Amino acid sequence: MYTVFRSVVPLAYAFISLLGGCATTSAGHYDAGSQRMCQGKHCYRTGTLSSSWQIVHVEQASVSYFNRETGAIIESNATCRDDAEATPLEILTNYLLLGYTERKYRTTEKVPLVNREALHTVVEAKLDGVPMVLDLYVMKRNGCIFDLSFASPPAQFSDGSAAFSQFVQGFVDESKS
Repeated sequence: MYTVFRSVVPLAYAFISLLGGCATTSAGHYDAGSQRMCQGKHCYRTGTLSSSWQIVHVEQASVSYFNRETGAIIESNATCRDDAEATPLEILTNYLLLGYTERKYRTTEKVPLVNREALHTVVEAKLDGVPMVLDLYVMKRNGCIFDLSFASPPAQFSDGSAAFSQFVQGFVDESKS
């Protein structure tokens, strides 16, 4: 669940010219027009992104977008399983940060997201020595763990924040309980 976000960031920087904005798919269904991702009976939507955000990776219940202008990535992911409710949000957020060093937290707060509590974290960190800023939302709902992530070079963070905010505000869990 959390390895896609960590692996897509360096992949996007290193291979974006090879990916050319094409999506790869596996074991899930993503409808880019409606921003709807489904895997089995579990579906969710996110807010719309402008055409400057190109899909670079789709797999299972995860989709990643890259913005060439800002060098930033936005990703949504869902992991659904019987024990999804058992792990605290703080630990789930820490999983997203595995591999990142020199972490400096700007914000950590619990916020409402689709009538549930989500942990919202903004952190400055390094991945393989490269500085970046991460904006993360983690939530549990209907047997799923959802994470919405934004990673950006520090100088471009504010350039992508509005797009990510719209992406998060449009999040809807359509899973059947």
